[in-house]
Amino acid sequence: MAQENNKITILYAYRNRDAQRVRLSLQSLQQQDVKNFEVVFVDYGSEEAFAASVKAVVESFEFATYHYIAHPGLLWNKSKALNFGIKQAHADFIFIADVDIIFHPQTLSLFCKIADKQKAYLFKLAYLTHKDTYETTEKQPFDALKIKHIGKVNGMVLVSRKALEEVQGLDEFYHFYGSEDVDLFARLEHSGQKLTHRDELFFKHQWHVIYNTYNDSKLSKTPRLFNVKRLNQQHYFWHKSQKYIQPRLQAASTYYSTEDLERLQRPSVVLKLPNILAVVEHFLAVELPSTSDAIVSVQFYEDPYYRSLKHKIKQVLGKQTQPYCSMKQVNDMVLRSIVFHYPHHNYSYAVSDDLKTLHWVIEV
Repeated sequence: MAQENNKITILYAYRNRDAQRVRLSLQSLQQQDVKNFEVVFVDYGSEEAFAASVKAVVESFEFATYHYIAHPGLLWNKSKALNFGIKQAHADFIFIADVDIIFHPQTLSLFCKIADKQKAYLFKLAYLTHKDTYETTEKQPFDALKIKHIGKVNGMVLVSRKALEEVQGLDEFYHFYGSEDVDLFARLEHSGQKLTHRDELFFKHQWHVIYNTYNDSKLSKTPRLFNVKRLNQQHYFWHKSQKYIQPRLQAASTYYSTEDLERLQRPSVVLKLPNILAVVEHFLAVELPSTSDAIVSVQFYEDPYYRSLKHKIKQVLGKQTQPYCSMKQVNDMVLRSIVFHYPHHNYSYAVSDDLKTLHWVIEV
């Protein structure tokens, strides 16, 4: 069992969110009746404006340390962020939190009483209304904050650091959002940890637009991969069915920095490719895998002919024409290539404001 004089590490993974919600979460920790904790806050590649504001907030709390890893050109990978944080933890027990959480004042007291090296604790999460999040969170005590519903499945877990190390942390296959948490819980259980659900309602979640509401079937400035939630879910089902303890395909974690992003500004190979299906497929399947010891910069662009009247007439008449793919299809082909083949490489991916150009730079 944990003792009250032992520290507990509270671990946050963050990217491009408003600093106010982070401040409210850390303020609720500042009000804890037990002070035996540290906060490890991992910023995974936020844009400069977000990073600067949240860094100032985190470093204003003496119990918190701010770590900036990755860079804005990398796809969001919560698993990598949390695995980095696990390596920075000094405590025997770790609580994986969320930047949106408001803690009950007795949360750390509860952790001290229940923490057990053989158990992984899961908790209920109450969700605040939009109004309470923005108007009353800072003014009202925890119990007075009104909730709209309670969820039982979320990424929060209290578990020993040793147990996390034994299962090799979170699986870094998971990109964007979904299933990295339940995958971890299943592997902890396979390793011998007893998953224990607590009934205390000690966590309230600040409102925000949820990822599931975004339409991943359309191209957007923020990179999104169609059906990625189902893809992640399938990976979790596979792990669970095989009762894997450690991620099956986990490689040694590779962490990049803004210096690595700067290196990508000096490519040795520069290409411009139209959204012709054969051109895109050949580059991804043949040309890029055949390249080594190079920084490759490729700009996929929408060929003007793709939307021309001549092309449309040929399509309607069924006349032979070069098959094109939409820029959304190109986007998804590139993102799948990153997820399946280049997840640990240094790269930068961006979508232009007019959604007609995709820029991918990768070190191979």
